[in-house]
Amino acid sequence: MIFIDGIGIGEFDKNKNPFARFYSPYFPEFVDSNDVRLPLDGVLIPTDPTMGVQGLPQSATGQTALLTGVNASQQLGRHLSGFPSPTLRKILKEESIFLKLEQKNKVGTFANAFVPEYFERPDRRISATTWSLKASHFPFRMLKEDLVNGNAISHDLTNEFLAKMGYVVPIRKPEESAEILGQITESVDFCLFEYILTDLVGHQRDMDWAEIELNKLNRFLETLLNQFNLSEHLLLLTSDHGNFEDLSISTHTKNWVPTTIWGKGATELGKKIKRIEDVPKMILAHIENTNQ
Repeated sequence: MIFIDGIGIGEFDKNKNPFARFYSPYFPEFVDSNDVRLPLDGVLIPTDPTMGVQGLPQSATGQTALLTGVNASQQLGRHLSGFPSPTLRKILKEESIFLKLEQKNKVGTFANAFVPEYFERPDRRISATTWSLKASHFPFRMLKEDLVNGNAISHDLTNEFLAKMGYVVPIRKPEESAEILGQITESVDFCLFEYILTDLVGHQRDMDWAEIELNKLNRFLETLLNQFNLSEHLLLLTSDHGNFEDLSISTHTKNWVPTTIWGKGATELGKKIKRIEDVPKMILAHIENTNQ
């Protein structure tokens, strides 16, 4: 599962939508598209991120829903931005996809690399994706032990962010990170990778930065999909809310998000998804059925 933060299905408007200005075969969908075709028979499912709650969808509730299958916004009574509240943390601890995999004797992993300092943060500054893994006994992948040795990847695909922070890390191409992610997936039942820079671009309304990030994603996805055994594995890409697709504003949007599935049975599996909270339910059912 590739979680790309803050990408929605917007208008075909080159003045505000980077997906319209900078062509990507992996993000060809727009609100007025009738015939969306994706490489390698990918299946696109426009997915509702609102959870039936008024207001703009936000990260904490959206990510909690994507990682638990629980309608987090209705549980909280509103959408919540940033990091999970105590209520959302409780949902993640009890309903995390990683915990459910562990209970079924399956193996899950989070491919992103962490630095030790991250775990010194107070609970209120820990992300939903992090809490989802903490709910299980699956280990985190760390910078020195894993990223440097090619067993984890950075959220920016290149490690440049970590290098600027002063960490001694190899600078990698997006293609190299894709190869590492492909290798990681071979040893587990479920693998999560989180890419957050698209949401930051959306808030900054920076079209030049958008082009850079979209170029990295194109290169990463092309390499990953072409090395992936789609007859055996399923690759799912989704998001928590819109933002990047409309740089005319700095806030999130109410646009539906793209859930894209590649692999055997993608069309039938896609029929099980209408809202973001359907995504983990489909994944868990697919893993259980595949291993029976």
